[in-house]
Amino acid sequence: MLAPLLSLRPSLALQLLVAAGLGVATAAVYTTLAPWLGGWQALPLTLAFLASGGLVAAAWRRKQPAFIEIGSDYLAAYSRDGACLAAGRLAGASQWGTWLLALVVEQGARRATILVAADAVAADTFRTLAVRAHSAAGR
Repeated sequence: MLAPLLSLRPSLALQLLVAAGLGVATAAVYTTLAPWLGGWQALPLTLAFLASGGLVAAAWRRKQPAFIEIGSDYLAAYSRDGACLAAGRLAGASQWGTWLLALVVEQGARRATILVAADAVAADTFRTLAVRAHSAAGR
């Protein structure tokens, strides 16, 4: 029997955290370079860092799963175009919290980590995933 595909919404909380982290890192680059190079000379390098960080953040956002499939003994994550990003059983390294789950999926010798924020799925789906992660941690 096939498990239903559950849709994941893009998480506003994770996107805000990535943007805030990029902002802090950009400020750190500027405050590190400005005393050595001067304020105006540090600005182009800082903007280049911000642009490259923004491109990496956009690529990361596109790579996030859009659908998950929860079976009795496995979890699978799929992209918007239907490509399987990860499929296997949950590993004991999975972490859970009140608003974020880091699900580690074992795929043979490889492991893939899937981040699921509470605002990306329905509350009952998030609880189900948290229970599965908690029970996987007991193995």
